[in-house]
Amino acid sequence: MLGTTSLLCYTRKPTRREEANNADIALSMHLALRSHVSGDWMPLNENYGIFFAAGVPSAACSHADGAPAGDARAACVAAARLGVDPYDDGREASPAVAYGAVMPEVDIVLKSLRDPYLFRLADGGFGIVATRTARGGDPDGSERSSFLLAISRDLTDFEQLGQVVLDTDAGVNKPRVEFDQNAGEYRIRWRSDDGVARLAMVDDITAAAGHTLAVADDTESPDAETVGLGPVDACTDDLDAYGIADVVPGNSIAITQQEAHALIARFGRVYNTGASVRPYTMQSSLRGDEARDAVAGLRNVRAELAYSDGSTAMRAVDWDADEIGRLADDLADGRLVAGERRAIHGRVRQTIYPVPFAVERADPSVFAWNWNGEPLFLFIATEDEDGNCIDPRGGHTHMPLRVASSIAELSDAAGGREREVDLLVRGDLNSEGRAMTGCFWAPELHVIDGRLSILFMPCFDGPDANPDGSANDRAGKPDMWTGSCHIMQLKQDADGRDLDPREPGNWTVPEPILGAAGETLNPVQRISLDMTVIADSGRWYYAWQQVGSVWIASFDPKRPNRLTSTPRQIIVPEYAWDNAIAEGPNAVVHDGRIFLIYSGSLVGIDYTTGLVTAPAGENADLLDPATWTKLAYPLQKSGVYNGEWQLGTGHGMWSHDEDGNLIYVFHNAECEEGRYGGRDAQVRRVHWSAEGMPILDMQSAEELHPDYACITMNITLL
Repeated sequence: MLGTTSLLCYTRKPTRREEANNADIALSMHLALRSHVSGDWMPLNENYGIFFAAGVPSAACSHADGAPAGDARAACVAAARLGVDPYDDGREASPAVAYGAVMPEVDIVLKSLRDPYLFRLADGGFGIVATRTARGGDPDGSERSSFLLAISRDLTDFEQLGQVVLDTDAGVNKPRVEFDQNAGEYRIRWRSDDGVARLAMVDDITAAAGHTLAVADDTESPDAETVGLGPVDACTDDLDAYGIADVVPGNSIAITQQEAHALIARFGRVYNTGASVRPYTMQSSLRGDEARDAVAGLRNVRAELAYSDGSTAMRAVDWDADEIGRLADDLADGRLVAGERRAIHGRVRQTIYPVPFAVERADPSVFAWNWNGEPLFLFIATEDEDGNCIDPRGGHTHMPLRVASSIAELSDAAGGREREVDLLVRGDLNSEGRAMTGCFWAPELHVIDGRLSILFMPCFDGPDANPDGSANDRAGKPDMWTGSCHIMQLKQDADGRDLDPREPGNWTVPEPILGAAGETLNPVQRISLDMTVIADSGRWYYAWQQVGSVWIASFDPKRPNRLTSTPRQIIVPEYAWDNAIAEGPNAVVHDGRIFLIYSGSLVGIDYTTGLVTAPAGENADLLDPATWTKLAYPLQKSGVYNGEWQLGTGHGMWSHDEDGNLIYVFHNAECEEGRYGGRDAQVRRVHWSAEGMPILDMQSAEELHPDYACITMNITLL
């Protein structure tokens, strides 16, 4: 077929977490395109999963008809259309359901998949069928009589329709679906456990989920090896032929070049293809200071970088100072005439930050701030010595702050660690008079109502007994479960000028952030953490983690220690990749949308970065979970960066560098020979793709190819 290419779907054999290929990742649908030139299969998304089976809400948090109990499932985006699962394991609902929420891994039963199969819908879109499994690959009972169904417009987002039930309990193996255009119906084929070819037919496959379809013997496909294989399927039993590590092939289909380009734009590597500076003109009649000022403005001319997906980025240039000086002198002294041309040479500015940027500094925050007219950069993070973030350094818990005039100066390599100041130390009291003895987790810097503020979570010594009456093994020691979101703010003098943030005494006593009536934020587990600020359409919000998920509430910036609305759950981990937790939210606005990143899969080498988005500047109700759109796969995950593996990337924060470029500050896990050793801070620039998605893992040579680093600005005198 002219103008098409082949797309392969597959899973992988699980190998090692250190290769980002544990069962949670391997047992998802991966995609690869076939090269027209070499014929090789090229894995997309760095051979990482793209379509993951949605977690299934337990029956305990749903009514008998499948509708949510109250609004407990309101934040369950992936499972929005899933009713009560007939294969539910009968677990009890968590206490969170009573508060209109669900608890990960309790009210949401995580799943994996195997044997994915891609097919075309009648309208030209894509369908995906697969065998659903328990998380990790064991049977969950659904394979006896059903298969998983999802649809997609372009395979960059997915709508999970649930299980299609077949009138059998003899097993549904390797389900396949094809649309018969002549008959105007979908034909579903599979093999029962005893090897018999079976068939079901339905007019509308998208309406089949939740219904039981009649079953017949498939007399058209007697050969078990060809059941369901479409005419363009190129699969083979020779796994080496794919050239893909640990591949378990599903099937391949033909897609258009336009569809292939869309997949490459989202899941391929985007790289620099050129750099340019527009020509400039200048009046030859300029003289003296006026001429020198005009030439001095050329120092701020930026280069436009072009990229493989059609996107662009503007970057500052370090122009040749001598050439600019000679041009200024010649113009000021009248030595230039109309029609004359000059060339100024320069190099596109690309700061490459040290890796690691700061050792054993987790949940990092870099903040560009103007201190009474002086531009400064502040760095603050969680102490994570050898992975102990509750009471590190032999119980000498502290809150480290670094301040410098550039981001590079904040790094360990530039002496940033030696210049750290401890804003808080173990034993300092909060506004309630309680001694803060541990944690000081996830400190974030924000300006709230004109005041530099730090949001963070301290914890306290644990009580003798847990809330359920059991003995507390953290009694008399820092206990993370006692932690809650706090705020402290920088003081100002009588003239409204900010005091020095490096002096601990210049900060207010930390106050707990409470509900509108003074109640604690988390009514289920006590702990609340990772608080951030979102401002939109004149309204202010806090977003934070509790009950293993992200919550949001409004607040008045003039009284930032109190909420003004009831907290709502907006992000629930529903996939094997974000599994047990969604935490560390942080937001930036770009092209009319709020990009709220979060982290999932627990702290460690499996950590990932997810994304939800919402309209910005449109008075959208950010308290409504339905306002937020969730990406179904991680925005950032473990992978190779500049030739070295970085595992467990996450808990990031958006910020800006000296030139105004958006940067992403995050941590990754130390892991040597299987030993976890804590988390290190990293800093990267962010690139916006042509389709408006943030790219967080652009390699240095992809951001700026060495061939395009040197650039020329041409100036014509008029």
